[in-house]
Amino acid sequence: MITREPEADLSAFLVKSEDAYVKYQGKIIRRIVFERIGFEKMVVDTARNLQSKIARTANRLHTNSREATIRNNLFVREGKPLNPFRLADNERLLRNLNFIMDARIYVKPIPSNPDSVDLLVVTRDVFSLSGALAVGLPTKYQFSLQDINLAGVGQHIQFAQVFDLNRNPHYGYEGLYQVINIKGSFVDASVGYTSLNSGISIGNENESSLYFKLSRQLYQPFARLAGAIELSDNSSMNVTKKPDSIFAQYRYRIQDYWLGYSFGQRRLPNNLRENRKRKFIAVRGFEQYFLNSVNTQLTEPGRFIYRDITSALVQLTFFKQDFYKTQYVLGFGRTEDIPYGYRVSLTSGIEKELGNKRPYFGSEVFYNSIRPSGTILTYNVKLATYLSNHNPEDAFLSLDFTRYSKIYKIGKMIVRHQSIFGYAALINQSVKRGVDIRDVNGILGFMPDSLVGFQRVTMSHEGTLFTTWKVLGFRIAPVARVDLALIKITKGLLQTQNFFSGFSLGLRARNENLILNTIEARLFYYPKTVELIDHFRFNITTNFRIRYPTNLVNKPATVFP
Repeated sequence: MITREPEADLSAFLVKSEDAYVKYQGKIIRRIVFERIGFEKMVVDTARNLQSKIARTANRLHTNSREATIRNNLFVREGKPLNPFRLADNERLLRNLNFIMDARIYVKPIPSNPDSVDLLVVTRDVFSLSGALAVGLPTKYQFSLQDINLAGVGQHIQFAQVFDLNRNPHYGYEGLYQVINIKGSFVDASVGYTSLNSGISIGNENESSLYFKLSRQLYQPFARLAGAIELSDNSSMNVTKKPDSIFAQYRYRIQDYWLGYSFGQRRLPNNLRENRKRKFIAVRGFEQYFLNSVNTQLTEPGRFIYRDITSALVQLTFFKQDFYKTQYVLGFGRTEDIPYGYRVSLTSGIEKELGNKRPYFGSEVFYNSIRPSGTILTYNVKLATYLSNHNPEDAFLSLDFTRYSKIYKIGKMIVRHQSIFGYAALINQSVKRGVDIRDVNGILGFMPDSLVGFQRVTMSHEGTLFTTWKVLGFRIAPVARVDLALIKITKGLLQTQNFFSGFSLGLRARNENLILNTIEARLFYYPKTVELIDHFRFNITTNFRIRYPTNLVNKPATVFP
């Protein structure tokens, strides 16, 4: 309910993350000072106050991140020479913390000591408390409470409960506890239980899940180790009292372990500049094991879900990525970090599925470029195959191109377009599911089971209008989208019967000061339908998470979607 913000210039900026620090390269960091500002100020201009009773009330209810919490997330050190790229990496890491709305690291020269500088770390939290209550009299109520920055120490605690007389059992609940960056190690840990189908879930039924995760991302290119341990025990729950003939009764466990090491030459030959070209080698072991057979007639996608899978993979990645700071790509005015550079991954290993034990070989090329105008271009190529008796099986090829336009101003409002083009093919299918055009694979919100084939071509275009309209502090952004797709099932690809399309209009709302994700309401229209798909569909998503991906590397995985 933080409803007021200063009148800001909506012209999006575009700067390289390290530009502000280059002129201070090599100077010694004398000391690091922290400033944690309240909801009445903005990080980019701490002198501008929001004179709002709501902002003052929020400050009283909210516990700001403690200095020790922010310091734990620094890897630049006092007494060390300033490296502009490392400083930019650290600012980006702070900004990507769930409980931080925005962060800046300012360099302050010292007139009496020109060889040294001080750093001012300015952060602004999101309002970490949230809750919800939904009442369906007389039979149902549901509530949830969470704090993603408990007592300002970066811990996340969450609880939710539902009571529904039409549910069996009537009560359902979930709990989560997460610790971010344990003792400055950049290791996150979480443990949780849910009977509300909000945990780790691969099946189509409501599932209960008990899960534990320990993870360390490659938080900056020169960090050495990254990896994760993920364990879960999951069971389907017939809470809606489906007949046994159509309910899938199952229980499965997942074990997922991976570990990676970053290496490379730190300096360019005959140059004092840092070499940002890095290599990353990683191994992964994965097992998805069903403790009982699934005894129901399954839909097309379901047939490929309920199966035991075991894999062991090794991956070598070559990458070089830096970042621009900008706005209004996917966020509603907050600072966004957009990568530019490349990532090339080579993966091999063994996978066992449906009793078939097959070698796997795959590769992926990712390239992101940002033009001075603010246009963002992303290219992604994937190529992979399994081998059976030295013959390729389930060979997969995909080519994807995404373009975010520069921003266009209409008065004080901003428009940005997104265009997506894709091609995918599965050759000599054996075990894997064919390609489809379901939802994000082709036509947004379109969910047929039978349209599974061997080739697809997709084209999408979406326009977003970032307005100055606000409702209770939530900024409003209308969106419009067109999706076109061709899918080859039996005959040639370029056939009339293979063409499908979708059109949608929506409204997104987000308050960047709160931990709530984006809310979206969207109306879909499909001129051509199959099965039980209607021509019109309306959907409201209350926890719509959209953020530009900034991972330097990914865990080893096959390229199949």
